[in-house]
Parts: sequence; structure tokens; C-alpha cells
Amino acid sequence: AGKDPARARVTLLGVAYKADVADTRESPAYPVARALRALGARLAYHDPHVDRFEVDGDPVPRRSSPERALADSDLVVLLQDHSAYRSADWDGAACPVLDTRGTAEGRRVVRL
Repeated sequence: AGKDPARARVTLLGVAYKADVADTRESPAYPVARALRALGARLAYHDPHVDRFEVDGDPVPRRSSPERALADSDLVVLLQDHSAYRSADWDGAACPVLDTRGTAEGRRVVRL
């Protein structure tokens, strides 16, 4: 909110191609990550099923937990509805959360 995208810390939650799997092939996270990088955003990710995530050969740092992402990011983008995210404290998020799955609820959540 009002932050220069070139300095924004953006965390992608759920980089697998569908919920509760480890496969990132054809994941919607790739075009989102590329677009955010083109704006200069500093990316990170969390996915309980994906230990390593790279975009065009560049590794993306992994957050230790969704709670860490909600506390330390300028923006969080929820890309997959992993069952592990259903108990997240969306209402306690310190940053806006863009929910692309329509499953999160909270005062900082914006459903896309």
C-alpha cells in the first residue's frame, strides 16, 4: 500500500500447480513471479510441499512459515489453497493479502 514496487517484499504462498501437491510444472506462480520481478519486487515464497522454487534459473528464497510471510512481507499473494493454509491467521496479517483462490478471510484480504 503506497510502497515502491522496486522495494516491496512480496511473498508467494503456494507455488505448486495445484493444492497439496509438490509439482511446480505449469504453476501459475511463474508468470506472477516474473511480473513482480519485472517491477523490481523482492520475492520470497512459502509452500509446505515445495522445498525449492526457481524462476528462470534464479532461486527464490523460502520463508519458514506462512506466519513469517504474513508478518514480514509488504504483500502476500495466495496462489494455492493448500490445506496447511486453512488455519492461517489472515486477520492478523501485517500486510495486504491478495487471495487468488477465494478462500482466505480477514481485514487485510483482497479476493481477486
